[in-house]
Amino acid sequence: MKKTYIILSAIAVVVLLVYLLLPKVTFEDVVFPTEQGVSLLAYDDQGDGGMSRIEFGKDADGISFRCTLGEDTTLAAWCGLLWNFDPDSAKLYRNWSLVDSLIFDMEVQGTREVLVKLWTYDPDITNIKKAKTFRLLMKELPLQTGHNRVAIPMDQLYTPDFWYEDVKTESGNKHTHLETSARLEIAPGWNQARGKTFSLKIHSIKAIGISNFSFGVVLFIFVVLTIVAVGRRHQLKDESEKDDGEQK
Repeated sequence: MKKTYIILSAIAVVVLLVYLLLPKVTFEDVVFPTEQGVSLLAYDDQGDGGMSRIEFGKDADGISFRCTLGEDTTLAAWCGLLWNFDPDSAKLYRNWSLVDSLIFDMEVQGTREVLVKLWTYDPDITNIKKAKTFRLLMKELPLQTGHNRVAIPMDQLYTPDFWYEDVKTESGNKHTHLETSARLEIAPGWNQARGKTFSLKIHSIKAIGISNFSFGVVLFIFVVLTIVAVGRRHQLKDESEKDDGEQK
C-alpha cells in the first residue's frame, strides 16, 4: 500500500512540474487596428429625427470620435462606434470562448464612462435580419481624463433587462454564446450630459485569453490518480477483511 502511494505521488509531482514548465497557450484577437473582414461604423440619431452630432476620422494614430448628444430631452439621443465582425451576414462570427478580457487603449476627454456592448448570435432567438435580436452582453467601462489602458473581464459582461423586454424573450437563458461574437460597440455612458461634447481617441482594442486545455489535462490526470488510490485502498481493505474472516 505504501509503495503504491509513493508511485502515485511521484507521478503527480512529475505531472505538476511538466505543467508548470509548459509554455502557456495564449489567445489574442485584435479588433482594432486590424480591420480585415470587419466594417467600422460611426453612428448618431439624426436619421431618426434626433439632434446629436458626431465627428469621426481615422489616421495613423487611431480612431478619433467626438459626440454631442442632442439637448432636447423630449427626444431620444444616441451615438457610438460599431465594429461588425460579419458585415456580409455570412455567420462568420468570432469565437471568443477562450477570451478572458477585452483590452482598450484610448485617450478620453469629456466623459467618465462609456458602455461596451458585445452582440452575440443566439440560435434560439437571433434573426440575422434584425440587429437587436442578437444577444446583448454589456459592461460599463469607467474612464479618466487623458490616456487610459483598461480591461473588462469577460465574466463581468451581463445581459440587461431591457434587452429581454425589447426582444420579448424570457430572462432565464443566461448562455453568453461567446463562440459567436458578431459585433462590438462603444456608446456613451448612462449619465453622459446632453449638449456636452466627449471625445475618444482609440489606439487599439483586443481580446486576450489563456487556454485552459493543459490545466484540464492535469486535472483529469489528478482525478485518475485519486480514483486509483481510493480503489487500491478499498481493494486492500476488502482483502484484509476476507483474510480476517477466513482466520475466524
